[in-house]
Amino acid sequence: MNLETFLENVSKNIDRKIDELLKPFEPKILYEAMLYYLKNGGKRVRPALVAMGAYITGGHPEDAFTVGTAIEFIHNYSLIHDDLPAMDNDDERRGKPTCHKVFGEDIAILAGDALLTYAFQILSQKNLYKNVNADRLLDISNLIARKAGVEGMVAGQVMDVKKIGDLEEIAKYKTAALIEASLVSGAMLGNASPQELDVLSRVGQKIGILFQIVDDILDKEGFYEELGEEGARELAKTFASMAIQELRELNKPEKTKILEDFIIYLLNRTK
Repeated sequence: MNLETFLENVSKNIDRKIDELLKPFEPKILYEAMLYYLKNGGKRVRPALVAMGAYITGGHPEDAFTVGTAIEFIHNYSLIHDDLPAMDNDDERRGKPTCHKVFGEDIAILAGDALLTYAFQILSQKNLYKNVNADRLLDISNLIARKAGVEGMVAGQVMDVKKIGDLEEIAKYKTAALIEASLVSGAMLGNASPQELDVLSRVGQKIGILFQIVDDILDKEGFYEELGEEGARELAKTFASMAIQELRELNKPEKTKILEDFIIYLLNRTK
């Protein structure tokens, strides 16, 4: 399967899973606010990495789509909260008014809270999974909680807001932690060895920093402002190269090529 087909398949199945897992409920305004960013485009980078981790280690694709959807809920909660006036104070996301502009700040905050909570409802609901035992599900949930919270994304948000640490350190927590968790949790759905999980953890972290550098280049901020476009692009190439080099430690070229191709895709993306 080539990368384009793989990503189309992930996107289609994540859309399906969102509809299956988040059905209409009352109060309707909360349901609509939770769904607003989920159905408003998005790259599905994190679910794709879950699916790739599972593919590399033999995990069930359907389980990968379930975990990937939970992580997409967490990612979108963070976007809703990032856009709030107390944070980035953004009026638009993906060409449309931000969640708080449509539903009000109160409902936007609650929608973010609900998405985060619902993600762990999905992760802990054993009957949603085809081929993963309860102990492994617990380990996956713990990993995602750590990387989304005080050991990862939320800590990184604080570092960013308060200008604590350099850009690479902030990116390691704010962006890379949840991206790392996506790839590793996917691998945990399969028969990954501790050594494979260690490799994929390092690879995921570098992919996350790469992703942030390219984002900054496209938005003309962060790494772009500090290093200039040429310097930022060289740094992005360095992280892509390191990620690919470490990935090859797994010695599974027939399985890891899809992820290598994805790394190059992320390096060269234009939106």
